[in-house]
Amino acid sequence: MMLQVALEEEITAHLERDYYERTSSAKGSRNGSKPRTVKIGSGDIGIRMPQARNAGGPFHSLILPPRVTQMDEIQEVIPLLYMNGLSTRKVKKAVGKLIGQKGLSHQNVMRISGRVVEEFDVWKKRDLSTLQVIYLILDGIRLGVRAGTTEKEAVLVAWAFMEDGSRELVGVSLGNRESYNAWKGFLEDLVRRGMSEPMLTVIDGCPGLIKSVDEVFPESDKQRCTKHRTENVLDKVLEQDRVSVKESVRKVFYASTYEHAKEALEMFKKKWSMKYPSAVECLTEDIESCLTYYKYPYQHWLRIRTTNVVERSFKEVKRRVKGIGRFQNEERALTMVYWQLKELRWNGVIMNKEAKAILAKIRISRIQKIAA
Repeated sequence: MMLQVALEEEITAHLERDYYERTSSAKGSRNGSKPRTVKIGSGDIGIRMPQARNAGGPFHSLILPPRVTQMDEIQEVIPLLYMNGLSTRKVKKAVGKLIGQKGLSHQNVMRISGRVVEEFDVWKKRDLSTLQVIYLILDGIRLGVRAGTTEKEAVLVAWAFMEDGSRELVGVSLGNRESYNAWKGFLEDLVRRGMSEPMLTVIDGCPGLIKSVDEVFPESDKQRCTKHRTENVLDKVLEQDRVSVKESVRKVFYASTYEHAKEALEMFKKKWSMKYPSAVECLTEDIESCLTYYKYPYQHWLRIRTTNVVERSFKEVKRRVKGIGRFQNEERALTMVYWQLKELRWNGVIMNKEAKAILAKIRISRIQKIAA
């Protein structure tokens, strides 16, 4: 986007006229564009190279001269744009590193920053009725959103796995904290834009999130994050026993079947109930919500028994915003999170015949239950 906008500005300056503008000083006019591929460190990007006619010769870009196929400078600029939090003044400084004295205007910088924010604004209002959501994974991250305050606010995020096995970011929003009202408003917005109720919703132990999911998606199965539950159990044991306790917990959550998981749970209670009754109570409390994934295709267990899909994506966000401190406003903060998550490439889930048959059976059972 940055490169494309810069090229458009360059041909505007070359012709001394904007689109459909008529001036006495204009020399020639636009003549469409030609596709061109440029190599950067993370792969190839496709751009549209502007063309001109009646301009006293062909248009040759100074930013991207003919026969240049690689721009290593872009690799330095893009992280700077992220780290500077989309500040117009700092973006201009960062983009200047790419084009040097090649004539980038302040208007160009404003367009670059503006288009990034505009895309997020369109994305967050888009229609979701065409999405075929099977699994919805919810979590939040705490960020310093507004300058002048020491309080960190919660950015709420929703990832979804679709009917075809693909994974998609479906929601990014802001809440003062991960409260019931914040989560309920977030989920209701997804529903209002047409998203159907997922078959399974994966959540952590946040009380506000649990309550809001129960109300907005009453028919959806709930899967409590096994990673969070394991961490809660380990918080209640001595340091010297944590490795052994963790191994006992893993036998519950990584058993080959639901029956084996229940057997491992009984073994855990027998082994640790005398020494760590609070850890046993923590693990067994509402344990069925931690084992919901066993009724779903085993090929999907890795993705749906924890909120790691969201947690791991947050690590990259935190790394990028570390140098920013606090954003100037919530729009820039949410745009930053959106672009960071949008760029990540994670695997979806396998949708073979066996997996589809299991999901179809669950749907039929749910329909019969509702009808009854």
